[in-house]
Amino acid sequence: MKPVVYLEENEAWLFDGEKLSPCDFSEVKRYQAGASIPLSKLHLGSFKFLSSLSETELQIQTEIKMHEEGGLDSNIDYEITSFHHDLEFENSTLVEAFATSHEELSLCCKEILDKSKVIDWIVPSFITYAAYYVNKEIEEKTDLFFYLGELESYAVLFHKGQYIAHRRILSVEELAKETGLDPVRCRAMLSKQGLLEKNYTFEEKPFFDQLQLALSKQVEKIVHTINHKRGLFGIEGIDHVYVDFNGFALEGLGTIFEAYGMAGIPFEALTCKVSTNQDTHRSIKAMYIYLCANGKLDNPLNLSPYERQPVWYKRHSGHLILTTAAGVLISLLFPGYFYVQGTILDNEIQRAELQVAQMEAQSKRLGVQLKKLNEEVKSSNHNVQKIKDMNKVYEITIDTLPLLTDARYVRQKMMYDALEILKLYKLSTLSIEQNSTKGMNIHVIADYGSRENIANFMKKWMERGYSEARTSEIYLDQNIYESRIEVKR
Repeated sequence: MKPVVYLEENEAWLFDGEKLSPCDFSEVKRYQAGASIPLSKLHLGSFKFLSSLSETELQIQTEIKMHEEGGLDSNIDYEITSFHHDLEFENSTLVEAFATSHEELSLCCKEILDKSKVIDWIVPSFITYAAYYVNKEIEEKTDLFFYLGELESYAVLFHKGQYIAHRRILSVEELAKETGLDPVRCRAMLSKQGLLEKNYTFEEKPFFDQLQLALSKQVEKIVHTINHKRGLFGIEGIDHVYVDFNGFALEGLGTIFEAYGMAGIPFEALTCKVSTNQDTHRSIKAMYIYLCANGKLDNPLNLSPYERQPVWYKRHSGHLILTTAAGVLISLLFPGYFYVQGTILDNEIQRAELQVAQMEAQSKRLGVQLKKLNEEVKSSNHNVQKIKDMNKVYEITIDTLPLLTDARYVRQKMMYDALEILKLYKLSTLSIEQNSTKGMNIHVIADYGSRENIANFMKKWMERGYSEARTSEIYLDQNIYESRIEVKR
């Protein structure tokens, strides 16, 4: 039995099965480490399946149910764990499932992970009372554990040493708020005076009345949960109530239970078996993780995605490497190599078939969601197309405005250039045709002595950066040269 490191908030404790000792986070390198997760961070589900389903089928169906009915989001990664009860009076199996998202775990365990990097076990806090039965400290009967904590409280029902139900109740802080007291004073009065009216002064009587009323409502919820489980598990009554409240028994709590028909039940305060100075609630959580790490629980619950990786030769990939290397060596010595390889492949096929079954179940769930999303996308696309058609009209108009402005500028510039060059070479024109921004036709005339100016006229256009200036005909008419010149940008 090896010690474990129990991690809580920003503290590390070494637990050897008997006592908790503060330790450094570096001890995580030597021993397995664990933490508990509060009830508020969990998604819970309770489902019935046929008893004929195998363990693998139960696991797959549970994950599907947790997404379909347990409120899990298919776009978020979760850790899911569960255990089941074979019901005595039905041909069915009751599965209790627990899930928490990786995001919740990251927020909840951030301070611990920053120092430890590894958390081998993350367990639901209310399930840890099972350790009392594993250690044979409590006889396996029908027992109720009543935990009253600062920030979280709950009642947990065990039957024949197995967890079967829980109920969240008001914490000390919530009770203080209900009664209008400071949490520190509320805890102190509950510890010393309990729930007995004779222990309160006249001035404290209003507080007692409000406190008793608030706890009565919590007990009513607990009794309702117990009655709900009676038929499923054949519960005849509660054999014992264990109060987990810093070692105090909460005197008078039994009177409230009696008011709801649960009379004659012994109440006992839970205390640390080894040292009364230790925090009982922390100790029992550490004990549960200790039993998990040492293989003493048949079906340990674990919600940790931060487990340490084994050394390379103990990993699956390492096994394959070693097996392959050994196979190659054996193949040189003995033909039985092929038999070994066949066995390895059979194991790989079995693993692959299990993964395929899980993927098919997930695909079925995602298919339903995809169909719904496709319908939403189709409707959205129709609306988007309408908007696009309207925007297209605006875009064309907006895009055209600069073009129209630019075309006007280009045409004006060409006309200015034509007039300037005509003036430069003292040429006259009969007409100027400009049908686009790409070019223009100029009908130039010059007397016989100025005929060379027509050639200079065309050359000047080229110097101005135009791509082409040419004439298709030049003819002489009564000592006057005429030429039709085509200019292109």
